[in-house]
Amino acid sequence: MSTRLAAFARLNTGDSASISRRYSHRELQTWARIARAPESGDQVPEPLIAALFSYLLGEKLPGHGTNYLKQHMRFPDHGRVDEKLTATVTITRLRPDKALVNLASRCTGEDGRIICDGESLVLFKR
Repeated sequence: MSTRLAAFARLNTGDSASISRRYSHRELQTWARIARAPESGDQVPEPLIAALFSYLLGEKLPGHGTNYLKQHMRFPDHGRVDEKLTATVTITRLRPDKALVNLASRCTGEDGRIICDGESLVLFKR
């Protein structure tokens, strides 16, 4: 069995990975300057929340070599400055014939409210 197939075989529906992060006013100001975006006040910009999912998919689950094919995100609320945000990805479907992985994604605020939810389809190439 190839290394790629062996690594794919270790994945299971229901596997998940999470990361928690707080963004300070200073970090948001720096991001706005670098991105040439308007400052967002006390709200965490959506691209910084999306970056948490990118980190998880590329580093944790499925991991290195993962390539995005599709992603959908919905933002029913905003993350707040200095609020602990927790992003989680969960495998919802595995397609070994094509090395495709479907994942649900969710980011919550420290009070449990949903900041973002969505899904991703990735190609596993480890």
